[in-house]
Amino acid sequence: MTIFLIGAVLGALCLAAYMLSSAFRSRITIQNLSYSDFPPDHGELKIFFISDIHRRKISDNLLDNLPAAPDIICIGGDLTEKGVPIERTRENVKRLCETARTVMVLGNNDPEAGLSSLEHLLEEEGAALLKNKTFPIPSRSGKQISLLGVDEMKFRWDRLDLVLRESQESDFRILLCHNPEIAKKLTPETGIRLVLSGHTHGGQIRMLGFGLYEKGKIHKKPFGDLLISNGFGTTQLPLRLGAPAEAHFLTITSSKK
Repeated sequence: MTIFLIGAVLGALCLAAYMLSSAFRSRITIQNLSYSDFPPDHGELKIFFISDIHRRKISDNLLDNLPAAPDIICIGGDLTEKGVPIERTRENVKRLCETARTVMVLGNNDPEAGLSSLEHLLEEEGAALLKNKTFPIPSRSGKQISLLGVDEMKFRWDRLDLVLRESQESDFRILLCHNPEIAKKLTPETGIRLVLSGHTHGGQIRMLGFGLYEKGKIHKKPFGDLLISNGFGTTQLPLRLGAPAEAHFLTITSSKK
């Protein structure tokens, strides 16, 4: 019995250590996407996408391992939460802004940190907060590539209609929204080919392959692709199982030869 108990305790400790290490991995998932309506003369559009940072610190190790210099960095909401020191949040934003032009949408936990102070911080560090706004991505092709930032759905701040109207002259559109449920409002006619989202943490703790949410991945939809990230940080417990922390490096090209 004593040997069994010691084995059980050691097994539990090893599992806890593994879950802790999974929560603090600096893994970059590399994804290559191509679309027939992406401007072929633009070449490659490189996006670094990171969501659900919460309480984590963005390290030099993460940014040093980017496969190339991104054209733009997208923060998919939940940059922070209640109790996170504002200087930690500032340092994270500063590191990202020093790497490339950075834009962000709000998540459901961001308001806990104080919206006015967060908005002031983002403005000071040069990050653009997209509250139902469109951000033009500089294009080498002369075509208009737009990033549509939709506000947090939990509080009914989202106004998809506004960003669709504002971007109606765009040649290619990417939508950034914290909550992947925004995809239910999209059809092929909305002209969105890619959605970047997080929020679910991939279930965070998955037992035997099952969790509260699906593990993060790219979902094929009638309108295009929906990327749901496992997220970079955690909420409540700093533990993960079966859904390791991740950020994303996306390279978008035209499928036309």
